[in-house]
Amino acid sequence: MAAWTLVPCLVTLRDEFNRLAPNRDKASDGSVGDTSHGANPSDHNPDETGRTPSEDADSKNEVHAIDTDHNLRKPGWSMERCVEIIVTRHRSGADDRLQNVLYNRRIWSRSWGWTARPYTGSNAHTEHAHFSARYTSAQEADTSPWGLLEEDDDVSEQDVTTALTKFFARGVQPDNGGITSRIGRDALDQGIPNGVTGDKSPAWVAVRDLGTQVMQIKALLTALTGKDFTDEAAIVAGVLEGLDPAAIAAAIPAELAERVAQELADRLAS
Repeated sequence: MAAWTLVPCLVTLRDEFNRLAPNRDKASDGSVGDTSHGANPSDHNPDETGRTPSEDADSKNEVHAIDTDHNLRKPGWSMERCVEIIVTRHRSGADDRLQNVLYNRRIWSRSWGWTARPYTGSNAHTEHAHFSARYTSAQEADTSPWGLLEEDDDVSEQDVTTALTKFFARGVQPDNGGITSRIGRDALDQGIPNGVTGDKSPAWVAVRDLGTQVMQIKALLTALTGKDFTDEAAIVAGVLEGLDPAAIAAAIPAELAERVAQELADRLAS
């Protein structure tokens, strides 16, 4: 039997958990099942073994389930919150890649509209959440974002430092070339015009808001393009110009620029 692989959509889900909570506990993580799983049909079994609840259309030996440890080690985040985000997206139709989710003695399933039911299996799933992918080709291969990062409003110290440096760089004077220029010092002393409200506020508050906007826009661009968008300079410039969609879209590939600009304009208008 060929070596097994994890279906691409679940690779993306696992990676998204890692990006959301880089220091999370992985003691209860898992994908391919052990011998006890192999004794019965399970999504943890490679699908070419004949020991899975369903079959897909290809001949790849794929696993259709992952377990993710419940301890995220991230303030403000719990596995309960992550499960709620993922299940809500499926219930609303925003996502359709999963068949079942199990966590903390409950099971949600596509089979009955994603409402919670008691789970009475031998493993109560209190130490990890279980995510089973569907066996349909389009859903298996769909590696678009799962929505966790879109809900993450944390701004790290590095986000603030980077944003502050880029802000002051706009006021660099030719004579010294540093961020301690007269314009930069005045901005820090007097308050920075907030790119969202237009009002002046203490420097750290304005930069925190700036960092939040940058992260939100990056998440939007990632969702629209299907890949990470790393040109933060263009995003920061757009935010500081009042979240001008055209300024941000200018850095996007031409075939996506119109779509991105419209999406940003719609969100900013709401």
